Parts: sequence; structure tokens; C-alpha cells
Amino acid sequence: MLKDQDGHQADSPGLRTGGYWYQDTPHAPSSVEVLNLLRRYRESERKMRSRTRGSMSMGETDLLALRHVLRAQAAGELLRQRDLARELDISAASVSVLVDRLIRDEYVRRVPFPSDRRSVAIEPTIAGDHEVRETLSEMHRRMLEAVEALTEAERAAAAKFLNGLIASVD
Repeated sequence: MLKDQDGHQADSPGLRTGGYWYQDTPHAPSSVEVLNLLRRYRESERKMRSRTRGSMSMGETDLLALRHVLRAQAAGELLRQRDLARELDISAASVSVLVDRLIRDEYVRRVPFPSDRRSVAIEPTIAGDHEVRETLSEMHRRMLEAVEALTEAERAAAAKFLNGLIASVD
């Protein structure tokens, strides 16, 4: 015989203890539900990148290239075209055309590579950096808020999960 949380007899075998009709404890998502949430996130991110590309009049590879150049600058590094080609897994000829396009649209510029006079580095322009920040800053703020709302243990679990997924596809 089933009993509710107060010890009263439950009329139906489907009645759960804890709440009025259903158990109060939150449902932990299944492994499949978590992976489906990740797929939903990836689709939302894909749509966001598409909107960003549209607002900046850029192609997917152009936006990825600009992201790599900005990340290198933030790390205090300079990228050569060959570094960018390797990051994007494209040919030297393709990266040259891509960089020319980014220069034409004033997102990046070529500068001498400090330790090798024969090499040229690519760095973002102030206008390019500003446009990316203007376009993405609100979304980045909301993403950071979502992460900051997690407890330390939840962030550790999320990091463990994401690192596990990264390792599973690398």
C-alpha cells in the first residue's frame, strides 16, 4: 500500500510522495536530455553566428578568422597568415584571399612580424575590434551572467562535462 508524505493511504499507485500530486525533488535530466540540450545550444549558437555574420556582412570563415586574430591579440600574440591557415584548416592561397578581404573591410591589417623581417603578422584594427565588441558584447554579458549564476560545484561539474565532450571528439 502506498502512503503519501503524511502517512495517509494513497488512492492510486501512480501517486508520488512529496508534493500534492508529484514528488518535490527536481528531475535530474537524463544523459540523452543533456546531450539534446547541448544540441539545442549549438543550434542557437549557429543562429547567433548567422545573425552576427549578417550584421557584419561577413562569411563564416571570415568571422572565425577575426575571432582567432582577436584571441591572439588578447593573449599578446601575433598571428601570421600561415598560423591562421592552420587554425582554419585552409590553404595558403585561401587565407591570403581571406586576409585581403578582411583588410578591404577594415577588420584587420598586416604589420611586420617583430622577430622575422620576412614575415607579416595580422592584427585587428581598432574599428574591427570595436565592431565585434559592439555586436557581441550584450550576448557575452548574458552568457557570463548564466555561468556566474552557477555555484562553484556546478561550474566544476559543467567544466568536467564539457572537457569530457571535447576529449571524446578530439
